[in-house]
Amino acid sequence: MVLLLSDRLKSRLKVPHGTLYAGSGRKTMDMLKSAPDWGSPEKIISVGDITTCNLIESGILPDICIVDHLTCRAEVSDEVKNRIRHPAYHEVTVKNPAGTITPDLVTAITDAMECEQPIRIFVQGEEDLAVMPAVVLAPLSSIVIYGQPSSGCVLIKVTSEKKKEIRELLKQMEDANDGKSLRRML
Repeated sequence: MVLLLSDRLKSRLKVPHGTLYAGSGRKTMDMLKSAPDWGSPEKIISVGDITTCNLIESGILPDICIVDHLTCRAEVSDEVKNRIRHPAYHEVTVKNPAGTITPDLVTAITDAMECEQPIRIFVQGEEDLAVMPAVVLAPLSSIVIYGQPSSGCVLIKVTSEKKKEIRELLKQMEDANDGKSLRRML
């Protein structure tokens, strides 16, 4: 029950699926906070260690953060690891190999959406594709923020249209071990 990243989908996922805010660090986070799509989000979900660290450093504690202690396939610094281990978070660990979406990841995101306490999902493997189930499973008017390598951060405002767009991308992933039942979770 796994969805695998298909070759034809790889190039489509390199394009931002929300609004790109160029730059890095606190200045970019300040631009995000004043973005028209920010509003009063139902949930704030961050995907990626550097993005999560930058949000926390700028005073924004995401309701859900999904991290793997890697950035561009290299281990993040101890400083980043310590910053994203914020004491407010309850931590859940899941396995999700690179280029996949697993039931463990989807279940953890689903459960986190129901939780009042901030949740840190630590992924053993890779969290890059977690943006897609996060958008599909998030309440409307939530925001999902993720890093765009060498560019900045992307902010996705969760709307019915955006959920539909991401579900169409998920349909292009390959099924492994009866991935159809995983699709029903999304």
